[in-house]
Amino acid sequence: MKVQNKVIVVTGGGSGMGRELVLHLLSKRAKVIAIDINEAGLEETASLAGNNKDSLSSFIVDITDKVSVEELLHKAIAKYGYVDGIINNAGIIQPFVKVNELNYEAIERAMNVNFYGTLYMTKTFLPHLLTRPEAHIVNISSMGGFLPVPG
Repeated sequence: MKVQNKVIVVTGGGSGMGRELVLHLLSKRAKVIAIDINEAGLEETASLAGNNKDSLSSFIVDITDKVSVEELLHKAIAKYGYVDGIINNAGIIQPFVKVNELNYEAIERAMNVNFYGTLYMTKTFLPHLLTRPEAHIVNISSMGGFLPVPG
């Protein structure tokens, strides 16, 4: 997919790989909606966008909250009229401890962000994406999904 003039939503756009994806897409002349729960991170991403800042919109969104994700779709459509793709990049890693030492809070947090966040984004945006002449969903995962650690 050529991204020039396309509208792409990137989760986790306030830091790390998400920030790099946002900046790269902007350099290719995409319009980017960066979302993150970290407002300071989103502000830093916007600062790093430099001359491409006009093609960037940022929203503080908790992807584990289905209603917030649904509101994001409406904000994106209100801003640009359409969305051409989403990149489900946001993710967290659990502490490297054995399962019997891992508390339920850490498990639920990882599942909420990594599984439900991706599901809510995909399920919310898919009906709209299906109306576009060309659209994409990209899901990013760590190698932990392919090569689990014993324990």
